[in-house]
Amino acid sequence: DGSGGVPHGSSVTTAPCVAPTGTDEFIDGFPLRMSSLVGVDIRTGAHPCFERVVIELGGSGEMPGVRVGYVDDPVTLSPSDMTVEIAGDATLLVAVAAWMPDMEGNGWAGPTDITPTNVEHILELRQVENFEGMHQWAIGLDAERSFDVVFLDSPSRIVIVHVMPSSLDSH
Repeated sequence: DGSGGVPHGSSVTTAPCVAPTGTDEFIDGFPLRMSSLVGVDIRTGAHPCFERVVIELGGSGEMPGVRVGYVDDPVTLSPSDMTVEIAGDATLLVAVAAWMPDMEGNGWAGPTDITPTNVEHILELRQVENFEGMHQWAIGLDAERSFDVVFLDSPSRIVIVHVMPSSLDSH
């Protein structure tokens, strides 16, 4: 019937997907805007137009400074200076001026190397630093993709959104 599975009379629109800004490094207040917030969760999600990585922060304080950009493998683990290969053909490094978890163990208690199963293009999340009030995650992608960084409240979240190629094919 050409409805694409959308029930007749529904309010779902077929607006075209909007591509993220680009592949240039994103910096907002990093590294000087340190925060007392602490990372409590990291997760991935898929949507019709994009996939995303969410770093959720808990506690009180202002949004920490953030830097997101592509880096070449191997990635250096801090503070050990050992190197690791990240899955995929492109690695996006997310640096956050906050602990995950903090020195007292508050915050994220989950794995530091994650292979997500609910997304297609995000192949690996690996924490490569949690030292001196900073943490970094390497995001392994199947290819270099345009991305945006969005800050959300209630709870505080840093969202890294990247475009999926099939979502732009309909333009």
